[in-house]
Amino acid sequence: MISSRSAAHITLLLTSMLLQSADSFLQPQARSPIISIAPTKQQQHHRYMTNNDDDDDYIDEDSLGDWRSFRMNLANSATSTSSSSSIDGIDLSDDSSPPSTAITSEESSSSSSTTSSSSSTKERPKSVSKQNEQLLSAQNSALAEEYINGVWAHESSIPEVGGLVCRMPLESEIYRGSPDSFMYQKLQTFLDSDDYDRTEDVTSRQQQGRSSRTSSSTTSQSMSFSALAAKTVFWYRGAEKLLKKEILQIMATANANGRIDPSDLDEESLELLQLYMDHQSTWQEVCLVTEMSNEGKGGSKTITINRPMAFKLSKSMARLVLMGALLASENDSTNFVRKERDGGETQNLVKFLGAFENQCAVYVGGPDDMDKPAVLVHGIADLPGAVEISRGTGIYQGGLEAAIDGVLSGKYKPLDFRFFVGHTRYAKGQLEDAVTKGKYQPIACSRPLVLKQCIQLPKPLWHEVLEFCGGELKEISKLELTKREDL
Repeated sequence: MISSRSAAHITLLLTSMLLQSADSFLQPQARSPIISIAPTKQQQHHRYMTNNDDDDDYIDEDSLGDWRSFRMNLANSATSTSSSSSIDGIDLSDDSSPPSTAITSEESSSSSSTTSSSSSTKERPKSVSKQNEQLLSAQNSALAEEYINGVWAHESSIPEVGGLVCRMPLESEIYRGSPDSFMYQKLQTFLDSDDYDRTEDVTSRQQQGRSSRTSSSTTSQSMSFSALAAKTVFWYRGAEKLLKKEILQIMATANANGRIDPSDLDEESLELLQLYMDHQSTWQEVCLVTEMSNEGKGGSKTITINRPMAFKLSKSMARLVLMGALLASENDSTNFVRKERDGGETQNLVKFLGAFENQCAVYVGGPDDMDKPAVLVHGIADLPGAVEISRGTGIYQGGLEAAIDGVLSGKYKPLDFRFFVGHTRYAKGQLEDAVTKGKYQPIACSRPLVLKQCIQLPKPLWHEVLEFCGGELKEISKLELTKREDL
């Protein structure tokens, strides 16, 4: 059953869909997200309804420091494999090699173990954007040196404090999703059907990849056609085509006035719309995990680190960051920035503006608690008042007073610090459930990827992180880049 408010929301969404082509509907918007100060009651209800009463295994944080060092060394020396043969009759080697005989998806799946035994080896990338490195060097030379000499990232099976979770594309979420999902079942059926011409699709992507290598300067974004790349293109383009087909069917139900009544939609169409709306609000977000469920404790908390909000401080923005906001009333979710209550707060505000007015990195950390003072994140171990979010991460929270004094004295630079307004809180087991359903991909990484500023990056952080991971995540990043016209 859909509430009248939900129905109105969906009606507005579907009406807007009719004003654009199905192709453009599927494209992520190359723009900053629309920021809402407070989440809706429905969003709050949705986040807290999911609950998992199973006890989590306890992890001794004192043991994580050496474990992270081990993984850093492993990631820096690790290799990933990819076959260099063929898939679905498409030649995956160089242009002079003869094409192989076409195989079915069942045969491809059953022979995957054999294929991997004869695969070629490639190292994880050590650098994915020289322009990003140059920008970091200008902002924070010490962190840049750490980044250039030892940055690493690899995918993980579970989220952990000090690690990242990256929002996956809708195509990936459907492909990796729950077998109980209508869209997952439809995609599997579609990939195995004659409606999806695999050979034509992969061939066209191979031709486009070759064309981009010869006709543009963005060679690094062209498709590499290993077996892994071809497999990723296969399911990704299949999911893309299925989404377009389903959306066109929904749009066909519009009345003469171009409106769609949600009550006329079946359960499968409503599931797709819910997935789409959620994807739009969290598109390509990269989140730092700051809290995880432990024995006897509640849920998890993440901070989105790639949603810039301000680069300088006005007086009102400084008040928001330093003191938070106030709700207009219990029945009104509208926020307004509060003013100083006494001389002490006024003095603190003046000092804060003196340190950060001309250069300050403020980000939207998430929809929860946006009326609270911002969270300060940095990598300075000896900053008074700072606390490491998890032992061995080298990532710290707090110490604002010392940070202000340090910037004013010239000991630190404003861009040594990051301020986050709000966060996302999950009920116990809910973040893990989102990972299981393919919505988020946990990433273990070195701290420079977390601490670096995301201010006008030549290569967006989401793509940077996924490309450092290599493998399928790197190929997904490349496919997503083909949708962007602003990079």
